[in-house]
Amino acid sequence: MTPTSRLLLAAMLATTAIAAPATAKKAEAAAAAAPGAVDAKNISKPVRPVLVEAQKLEAAGDNAGALAQLRTAEAAGNLNSTDIFFISQMKLGLGNKLKDNALLEEAIKASANSEFLPAADKPKYVKNLAALSLQRNDYNAATQYYEQLATMTPNDPDIFSNLAVLYSRQKQNPQAIASLQRAIAATKASGKTPDESLYRTELKIAVDAKLPALVQSASMDLVTAYPNPVNWRDALLVYRDSVKTDDQSNLDIFRLMDAAGALNGERDYAEYVETAIGKGLPGEAKTVLAEGVQKGMLSSSKPYIADYNKSITTRLAADKAGLAAGDKEARAAATGKTAMGQGDAYFGYGDYAKAADMYRLALTKGGVDTATANLRLGATLAKAGDKAGATAALQLVKGAPREALASYWMTWLNSKA
Repeated sequence: MTPTSRLLLAAMLATTAIAAPATAKKAEAAAAAAPGAVDAKNISKPVRPVLVEAQKLEAAGDNAGALAQLRTAEAAGNLNSTDIFFISQMKLGLGNKLKDNALLEEAIKASANSEFLPAADKPKYVKNLAALSLQRNDYNAATQYYEQLATMTPNDPDIFSNLAVLYSRQKQNPQAIASLQRAIAATKASGKTPDESLYRTELKIAVDAKLPALVQSASMDLVTAYPNPVNWRDALLVYRDSVKTDDQSNLDIFRLMDAAGALNGERDYAEYVETAIGKGLPGEAKTVLAEGVQKGMLSSSKPYIADYNKSITTRLAADKAGLAAGDKEARAAATGKTAMGQGDAYFGYGDYAKAADMYRLALTKGGVDTATANLRLGATLAKAGDKAGATAALQLVKGAPREALASYWMTWLNSKA
């Protein structure tokens, strides 16, 4: 269980004390406050002396004797609704004094089902029933009580947060995520900012349950609400792990991670460098490698870094020298394949104007994957600061996995506004 889940369960287990009203003779002096309110005058004649005796015994400290009196009244039968309510309320006090959870639960159930319990008080009683169920590890019963609470108090985010924990404990993961989303929505509706832990818990549940569609929505929710580098890294890596990606998709993911400042650690930088080298992009590989070393994420003394440098150096001069010729070839080609490669090369060198020109040319000529071309055009324009152009291109990306990547780029773009 996550730390968040443990805290939520602890909060759920903290039972709210329920005070019992005065009973029998003490209550007779008070007339009913409103139509339908309980009135001690309606206690039946056979029950009245039993309640009085029970009160005396309780006042004298004989809680077991008081409970025996209440049991005698119950055993006699023919109780009216007022009798039942006063007996259940007395049991509440006795249950607390005797530290008898079974008696408490019995009393709370009877009180919660009474016509005399004010509607405003019922959620407190149901919450106590949920807490008692949790104390005996009955998650199914606790869930049912919290589902009742969700209906009674649909604007209480804590109810939905706790319900999410219960669903998660029972492997009802889609319901858990939906409850967290309702908790987030209720918090927003109250004018408050939902805690980051709600979004991170939502994502963790989706990842642990291996639900790719929910991983995407949860990770998008996280970086939309809290677009910091740590969340961007987590969101993109768990998304990558939840779907089938190829080297091209990995390149796009790494480019977004870099844009979001989310690259962190040796593995991120090494994988990005290796991916760029593998795609024939020595300019991009060199930039990423230098950044990794400068930030202390990569150590230039390691043998594999020397290998990367050698591979980049071997290709870099020829790659740069061939840009002009490649540009002409792309414009003369029958399809947009060469233009796509040129766009990637220009992007790697940070020349976003030429990269965008090549991606547009590739789309015009055809013969390329339009989703990839539009995604990279959108990413290029986003990096260049052309929000309108980037948005238009990204909205044209359709189909898995690039449509999702386009959504992530859009989220990053909007976070920069």
